[in-house]
Amino acid sequence: YATAHAKLSDLKEVRRAHGGTGNDVVLAITAGALRSWLMTRGEAVGSRAVIRAMVPVSVRDDEDSVGGNRVAAFLVDLPVGEPDPVVRLQRISFDMAQHKESGQMRGAEAIVAIAGFAPPTLHAMGARVGSDLSKRVYNLVITNVPGPQFPLFAGGARMLAAYPVVPLPKGQAVSIGATSYDGGVYIGVDGDRDAMADLDVLVDCLEHARS
Repeated sequence: YATAHAKLSDLKEVRRAHGGTGNDVVLAITAGALRSWLMTRGEAVGSRAVIRAMVPVSVRDDEDSVGGNRVAAFLVDLPVGEPDPVVRLQRISFDMAQHKESGQMRGAEAIVAIAGFAPPTLHAMGARVGSDLSKRVYNLVITNVPGPQFPLFAGGARMLAAYPVVPLPKGQAVSIGATSYDGGVYIGVDGDRDAMADLDVLVDCLEHARS
């Protein structure tokens, strides 16, 4: 397990400059990090190379009640072969927009508003959804859940950070979770000990990609 972090304001600045959503920006950063990480392993990364991510999102239909939120899996091909970070973001934004056109996809903010501080629960729900799919369908799980943008306290002590731990679905080598909290974005990377001995390298790539 390893962690990385970023300023929420930096991600919002990218979104304002190049479009898309906050979740799109997180996925684009992850795509850039995976591209760099693959190169450190000496993997061939052609211009059309992609890594398929399972991205849990909240969905509902017209019969759902306010409390009837469900989480489903959307598959997104991260364009790790694209060297331009802006183009990576645009391609991911386009793919995610196609899902939204169905009218079923909802932002995680809606669940957080209902359930209070719900990020740990939502990350776990996303991992459970992923475990229902074949390991051949996708390469990794990426969850992104917004948290409160004000400080929380426990026993008078201020919570400084909120790093998520996304359980590894069966047959998967790595899961990545992001939670925004009090102006920061906190990323937790959970890796299989044998398959991901260089997990620290992937985290370094995430730190570099966010800049």
